[in-house]
Amino acid sequence: MSNIRHFLHAHPELSGNEHDTHDFIVKYLSALNPDKLFQHIGGYGVIAVFNGREKGRNVAFRSDIDALPIQENNDLPYKSTVCNVSHKCGHDGHTTILLSLAEKISHNRPQKGNIILVFQPEEETGYGAQKIVDSGVLDELNTDVIFGIHNLPNFPEKSIVVKYGTFAAASCGLAVNLTGRQTHAAHPENGINPGLAVAEMINFLNSINNGDLSPEKFQQATLIYTRIGEVAFGTSAGDAQIMTTLRAFSNSKMQNLVDNVINTFKEISSRHHLDFDYHFQDNFAAVENHTEFVDKIKETSQNGNFNIVEIDEPFRWSEDFSNYLKHYPGAFFGIGDGLNHPELHSPIYDFPDSIIDTASDFEMALFKTLNDN
Repeated sequence: MSNIRHFLHAHPELSGNEHDTHDFIVKYLSALNPDKLFQHIGGYGVIAVFNGREKGRNVAFRSDIDALPIQENNDLPYKSTVCNVSHKCGHDGHTTILLSLAEKISHNRPQKGNIILVFQPEEETGYGAQKIVDSGVLDELNTDVIFGIHNLPNFPEKSIVVKYGTFAAASCGLAVNLTGRQTHAAHPENGINPGLAVAEMINFLNSINNGDLSPEKFQQATLIYTRIGEVAFGTSAGDAQIMTTLRAFSNSKMQNLVDNVINTFKEISSRHHLDFDYHFQDNFAAVENHTEFVDKIKETSQNGNFNIVEIDEPFRWSEDFSNYLKHYPGAFFGIGDGLNHPELHSPIYDFPDSIIDTASDFEMALFKTLNDN
């Protein structure tokens, strides 16, 4: 399995372009003789089904398969062969975990229930999960419950990380365009320069960050990009752009935050006589776990002597697994990479091969827990 992970690591593909990864997964799964194999689901998604001998719960496990636009700084034998693209969130590892689970279950078919393996594209952009849902395949397979796993730096190696309620934050990217009027730099009073409005907007965004990490109150605005006018010293700027990422720990709090930012930006724009428009991208709802299935994860951990870590605060990053949980019961959980492991999305991050077998063993045990009770 390490060799598989290294191959995927060396051949990363960005969101929406995972064609070779798709073909690799299909070829590997085909050799394991699944009962059903769906290709090109939601783009380059793959879904495989292994049936048990008797009826039981139909349990889905999801992995994500896309990479990030980050240049790898590691000097590895299996270093990314694609310039400015690399697996810096561990999706190569997540894919390998699910292939490992497929390998194990193909040789040891369950007594009860069907296991559904979802290899999902486009997680990093937030589109993939909804595309899988919209395909209707999970409904066609009568999916009863769905689980997702993510590797987590700075948690004990091979530990199972769980949380009731919100596991990961809601977030969205907000891009704002301001349009005034250019004029000669010698006579700025004859134009409408958006500079002061931009300054007010940035100060407002900074005021949002209250430092309160409680699930009820947390809100965050991160300035991503700003531009005022053009590089022309004889011209007073006439337009500007601001991009920010907004975050909250609940979907209702997120909606309130978005409404507050948009209304405040509109007021500032009006006061400065600027035209104002905006759009959203990279929208992620909060990952809100279902209590019953967090209980099942904990039960599996205890029965199988897996080390379990229960966290109090949600993660501030986002995950489009939230879209599955709007339609199907289930839960998202983590597996520890080890203490002092490089952070996700870091140029020096690399998924630890040592946790692959533990993760697939745990998913196998979790499937049995759900069908033995």
